[in-house]
Amino acid sequence: MVDVLCGVLSGANWGPFTPPFALRQEIPSRNVGRGIGHFFGTMQIDGFIDPDAFKRQIDDYVRVFRATKPAPGTNGPLLPGDPEREAEKWRRKNGVPLILPVVEELRDISKKTGISFE
Repeated sequence: MVDVLCGVLSGANWGPFTPPFALRQEIPSRNVGRGIGHFFGTMQIDGFIDPDAFKRQIDDYVRVFRATKPAPGTNGPLLPGDPEREAEKWRRKNGVPLILPVVEELRDISKKTGISFE
């Protein structure tokens, strides 16, 4: 859905046709739109439900799903933000992983600017 809202709806490239963020990554040979798209959406909660009631429902929602018995081979359900919180925890401890093309680009920038990369 994110790809549809950000890419197709905005007239931008989508899926495998989205331009890369790192300069050394391969640029797709086909365009299905223009550039990289964005989508911003907001909802006024009190247009639907009392904000305090919404907060209570969300708290209950999280409690119910956290208490769900995990499916075999899993650690239980994932809620929005869970993978991001885990990634942040890991990266604060171990650092942010970089793919080789990004490292090479940063080294090139370092050489050109005289700012140490290491």
